[in-house]
Amino acid sequence: MGKKILVKVNEDKCYLCGGCAGVCPTLAIEVASSWHFLGDKCISCMICIKACPVGALSYEEVSQ
Repeated sequence: MGKKILVKVNEDKCYLCGGCAGVCPTLAIEVASSWHFLGDKCISCMICIKACPVGALSYEEVSQ
């Protein structure tokens, strides 16, 4: 099995555009009045991190 990640948001950079949530194949990110990561749904594909137009997302590996 591959690595498992925890996606983190830099709230100073994020302007809640929803681009990350829009590309997530498992709907592991919710964006409304705040940003919320649903780790149990995440498949660690990192598409959300690459999609962020302002580089507000990062990740750290977590033990499974």
